[in-house]
Amino acid sequence: MKLQYLSKNLEYKMIIKIFVSGHVDDLYALALLFPEGGYPGLHVVTGLQGRKDGRMDKVTDATDRQTFVTGDACLPLVEAAHGAASWIAREILAPLNGYAALADSNFVPVTPVSAEIQYQGGGRSMVFGEGAPRYSGRLITVDRHPNLAAMRNSRVDLMTIKPLAASAALVIAGPPNWSEYYRILEDIAGDMGVSLDKLTDVNLAKREALNGFKAAANNRPLGRHGASKRNSSLDHSSLMNLIEAREFVRSVVTKWLDVQCGGAMPTDRVDGGPLRFGLDSQE
Repeated sequence: MKLQYLSKNLEYKMIIKIFVSGHVDDLYALALLFPEGGYPGLHVVTGLQGRKDGRMDKVTDATDRQTFVTGDACLPLVEAAHGAASWIAREILAPLNGYAALADSNFVPVTPVSAEIQYQGGGRSMVFGEGAPRYSGRLITVDRHPNLAAMRNSRVDLMTIKPLAASAALVIAGPPNWSEYYRILEDIAGDMGVSLDKLTDVNLAKREALNGFKAAANNRPLGRHGASKRNSSLDHSSLMNLIEAREFVRSVVTKWLDVQCGGAMPTDRVDGGPLRFGLDSQE
């Protein structure tokens, strides 16, 4: 994609590519979610080949795993200060990773490993780190429903301009963590003008799941409290686990984005075992 960038009264035709690494399935998922012309300013190009498998998609040829993000939104890399380029690249990728995590509960964020800036008469490259592409062969769910593409742009736009939406995207796309989950739910509740316990009043959570999350976050060994504040009499097998917590938080964030952007993004899970605390209920 040719870009126009003006600097010191000189016009260059630029091509900027941020090369990314991750699970092969997740690289392909991003390419499905962000094709050229799908989201203004950014799209994903991959050498991976795949096909439809029912409603889902599957990688069929991983011989060429090179995947990169390109578009106008990559321009901040051009004048990035020394040492800041890798953080800028991660910020550019954050909304893409965040929306993909909302669209596919199995998605693992991709990471930037290098970038190329090409312009008429020259160019340069930068290296952020090394990544080994991985292959797992799971079904990819990001293209299972037309609404996932239809609602993509408004939500990614919001993640680029509203700090809380960007934070929610990073939390969803990051490693499971009780403290981070609790904090982002408190922030979302505050944005809605209620406390975390009142997320049910604004239709962002069901009471069974919310109570289950709070009990686990406050009493799990790696939860948000130290041992002195935990209830040692609780049966830990009855507490919500991190997989269930991630799905609960993903559903709250999705519904909150629905309030901000309109529409109702699909929240169904299409793989994985059954979850407790009413998390599989579509009511």
